[in-house]
Amino acid sequence: MGDKKGFTIIELLVVIIIISILAIIGGGAYFSGIEKAREGSAISSLRLFHTTLEMYAVDSKGKYPVATSLDDLYHSLKEYLPNKKMPNNPYNNQPYSDENNDHYQITYTYDPLENVYTLTIWNRYNIKRLLLLSNKIVIKEE
Repeated sequence: MGDKKGFTIIELLVVIIIISILAIIGGGAYFSGIEKAREGSAISSLRLFHTTLEMYAVDSKGKYPVATSLDDLYHSLKEYLPNKKMPNNPYNNQPYSDENNDHYQITYTYDPLENVYTLTIWNRYNIKRLLLLSNKIVIKEE
């Protein structure tokens, strides 16, 4: 037979399969890391709202804003937000608004009778709650 130089098809297929497996593992970790970073940014935005609500309450004799939408909440808190701007939604890097609240949704509810508010941030698909902040102290009875 002679001296043949090169790789066989089997050797090439094995190398391609190994590279594919490594790419799948690395790609999954990469995209998971991106999602975790977006969730962290969304949680940071919610904590910013929490801080601005408390600043608002200090100036409003302990009362919180009555808002039925995210845009209403923005107009109430505008003076307390850094640079008077809404934080950006990590999904599309646009400021949060009623139109831009589909992914990493922020919800705000306020009960004026009890003076209690609740802020919630949801994950990208609005299925899992990432964080809930409130000014109400809950004591569990055992």
